[in-house]
Amino acid sequence: MNRHECNAICLGGPCHGLLTHIDQDIGVLDVPVPHHTPDELRACARYRITRERVRYCDRPTSYIALHWADPCDCSAP
Repeated sequence: MNRHECNAICLGGPCHGLLTHIDQDIGVLDVPVPHHTPDELRACARYRITRERVRYCDRPTSYIALHWADPCDCSAP
């Protein structure tokens, strides 16, 4: 995903600093945790959408802050 298409940033947890795109205003999202190796199991972390906005890298608009809620297991069967 192009960094300029992103409108949210994860704060805290295993995805801290990850930029992503969201289309909803409220709720909790499962964000895929980045892999360090190709054979690593898939995992997700739960992030809560907030009203907080964060400036990042001199971008003219701010990102929606996603705060880490708690880990979940999204492993593929």
